[in-house]
Amino acid sequence: MMIRGLSYDDRRLRDLPGEPLLATMVESAARCCGMGLIYEFWGVYEGLRDRTPKGVILQKGHALWASAFCPEAAAEIADFLQWRQEGWVMLCPTLAALWREKTGEAGLSLAVMELPEGVGFSLPEAEYRTHTATAVADCNRAVGEVSPAQYEAAVVNLHLAERRRVGHTVTLELDGKTVSAAAVTDCGTRYGQISYVATLPEYEGQGYGRAVVYHCAGWLREKNLIPLVACEAHRESFYAGLGFQKISEVTVFTG
Repeated sequence: MMIRGLSYDDRRLRDLPGEPLLATMVESAARCCGMGLIYEFWGVYEGLRDRTPKGVILQKGHALWASAFCPEAAAEIADFLQWRQEGWVMLCPTLAALWREKTGEAGLSLAVMELPEGVGFSLPEAEYRTHTATAVADCNRAVGEVSPAQYEAAVVNLHLAERRRVGHTVTLELDGKTVSAAAVTDCGTRYGQISYVATLPEYEGQGYGRAVVYHCAGWLREKNLIPLVACEAHRESFYAGLGFQKISEVTVFTG
């Protein structure tokens, strides 16, 4: 194992193998120097020039994201995660199966979906406001139960993502009231993740959620990035209706 700080211009980050969402998070953290630790698992390799990692773990605060690039690395990575875990973990399918076996936890499976380049869309006429991280967090808090600590963490993370140019937030407003919101939270070399999508309950079913997702997708396409989302099973149909296609899945374990 090797712990290494990766910088924004590190060419080895390009086309990082493994689960696309986790690779994007690692690349995004590398661009935001100081926002996380990256653990690279080297294992056994041949030759001295091509030292390709066998897996990667990203640690941000009390959360761990992990992806094994080959089955041989899974056991070592899972052992390390059990030793290092302080909060929750997000794992690629190979690691998730092993983690269930080791811990007995069921976990929450999330579908990872991308918006293919050929899918077109248009935005309805409305008042959009960008760079409104707090409004995005407020909107999400209004539609779900979020603890004060989670809310504060969301606001900080959104502002950091904007300031370090790896994220983008947008709200849709009607008569001065924010009714829907979304954010790009991580950008890699190929993908960008759209998160924090929320619409106030009384405004659902009117296309506002679709509008803010497409607004973020357009921002990503301008940067030649493919939009990604990670969602629970009951939200897959919503994103499929927007043209997103499932490409993989990750599992979250809360400990």
